[in-house]
Amino acid sequence: MNINWNTSVTELIRIFRGALLSIIPWLEKAKIKWNEGEAYDDWDNIVESLYLNLVCSTLNGEVSVENNIAKYNFTYSDYSTINFIEVKRKGNSENRYIFVAFQSSFSPLDSVKVAIIDEVNKVVGHAIFKFDSLEFIFVNNITGNQELINSLDVTL
Repeated sequence: MNINWNTSVTELIRIFRGALLSIIPWLEKAKIKWNEGEAYDDWDNIVESLYLNLVCSTLNGEVSVENNIAKYNFTYSDYSTINFIEVKRKGNSENRYIFVAFQSSFSPLDSVKVAIIDEVNKVVGHAIFKFDSLEFIFVNNITGNQELINSLDVTL
């Protein structure tokens, strides 16, 4: 018997962030640094694995795309040929933002680093936003046409 889970891309990112926040105390006990500027391969490997398994594999399985979703904490100069997670801010519809990574401004992982893109998906800058009021949308670049996905039904 299949069970469906209706969720959103925003919820997947919240789950991913929650998983990271929950392991930070254990990583600190293991002397694995996680703060920007201090973190090394161990943290990067853990984060990438969680991102791939919690976010990417869910999106890949439910929207039938190849695994060419923008990597976590990787800076691209052009997003026109890859799938990505767009970040929406309340009250701002002029600029387009792409999820890059979580950042820590005042508390662990309380902010999001984004790439700012132009009308042809080229990066024109970066910014950091407070996590609380953001919405996340999956952008599936199908042969140059962008399909925007807010919610999905995951078969469990």
